[in-house]
Amino acid sequence: MAIKGLTPQLAERGKIKIGGLGDERKKQGSNETYRLPVKYDHFVITTMQRDAAGRFMADDALMKMVNPGGTKLVELPVRLLYDDIDLNFMTRYSAYQGSRCWCSGDGEEAQRFGEGVIYFVPGVATGEPFDSDKLQERKPGPNEYGMVTCPCERLAADYKGQPRCKPLGTLQALIEGVDRVGGVWKFRTTSWNTVNAILSSLALIKTLTGGPLAGIPLTLVLSPKTVTTPDGKSMVAFIVSIEFRGPEQQLAEIGYEIALRRIERRVKMDTVEVEARKLLLLPHLEPAPEQAETAAEFYPDPEAEGTASPKAAGGKKKASATQSPAPAPEPTAAAGTQSQGPGNGGEQGAGSPAMAITLPALMELAKEPDGMVDLPIDLVTTKGVPIGRWLDWGPTLGGEMQVVLDLVDNLAEVAQGLTVGVIEKAFNEAGIVLKVTAAAEVQEGKERLADPPPPPPPPKGNEGQARKSLF
Repeated sequence: MAIKGLTPQLAERGKIKIGGLGDERKKQGSNETYRLPVKYDHFVITTMQRDAAGRFMADDALMKMVNPGGTKLVELPVRLLYDDIDLNFMTRYSAYQGSRCWCSGDGEEAQRFGEGVIYFVPGVATGEPFDSDKLQERKPGPNEYGMVTCPCERLAADYKGQPRCKPLGTLQALIEGVDRVGGVWKFRTTSWNTVNAILSSLALIKTLTGGPLAGIPLTLVLSPKTVTTPDGKSMVAFIVSIEFRGPEQQLAEIGYEIALRRIERRVKMDTVEVEARKLLLLPHLEPAPEQAETAAEFYPDPEAEGTASPKAAGGKKKASATQSPAPAPEPTAAAGTQSQGPGNGGEQGAGSPAMAITLPALMELAKEPDGMVDLPIDLVTTKGVPIGRWLDWGPTLGGEMQVVLDLVDNLAEVAQGLTVGVIEKAFNEAGIVLKVTAAAEVQEGKERLADPPPPPPPPKGNEGQARKSLF
């Protein structure tokens, strides 16, 4: 006999991640701290243990087993538990506020904290039979979730308020080669491209097998792909997908063999999945620590996003070695993978080479992103004057490229009259959406109220011919 009211959940052995949380920082003018999300150019498998900073610790032994060569892990062998696509990869529209899932919906109905309506039939809780004619509704209490229609305006690309809504997908799978059974590894994403790629892959594989998905050897892949934005432009995005390595005929034969074994062993997958569906927890019903982890990594505090200052970031000054354009070593999972919205920058790792990029070079790279770079990177003028940092970039839900900058407070002073408005105009003319930090926006407001700064002195000699950029 089980404890009444206790529903056992599918145990989580670890996480599969392509991003995490950066170093702890303090908000400007406050003792509160935050961590900006960072992006990886490879998979990281973690345990369920956390380090001193509260981040999940990498499972080095497991990663060495699945990747003995020690190269960056961009392919991961996995197997699924169910034939039902939704059980393997649950997707929801979700919005987080603070450390709580504020709203979670399926595209028709959503559960929203403290809003909407709650439907109930009096007496059902005490054992009386359900009678739809007695159905009533009431407003939710301060700690309850009510029902609202889904989706709403918070999902729109041009929505400026908070909290914003994103698609949240959670894949649960077994990692091939692990000789202990008793739990799964979970991969989460808020990327439209990744959600679509995984759903499409699973649908195709399920069709070719005749139905089975559980137990088939598959590969989780992180790779660059060219996608088309709503306005018809092409850009490179790094996304996660699932593949079967082999010809279609082999996949069909595997599906047939699995179906045959189930018949011989009287395994009824439908019954198994009915029970499994009872174990699923929607985002707003997950434990508080799990909600807080998802909120911090995929739905960062908008105030925290806008408070990182070049002067306060780690307390270290980086060399202003101008590079135009910025170096693009190995492709990294930056644009369009972990999060389509801003805020996925972070501190460079220890030992990272100091580098900087000019605004014109950044604009060119953002217009045709044929490679990704490790962020953040120092921003400098064409004369090498430090003016802030480049924190993040990626396509918005509307398909436009968005760049996130952290600019110094005294921008007009150090850059000879250059303002946020001038930079924003140039980026907009180039078809790029610009997002600046709160500190820079406040300073820009002060500049607009004050007398306009005098124009910079005209260049002498051939300097004016060589410098055509506004920056």
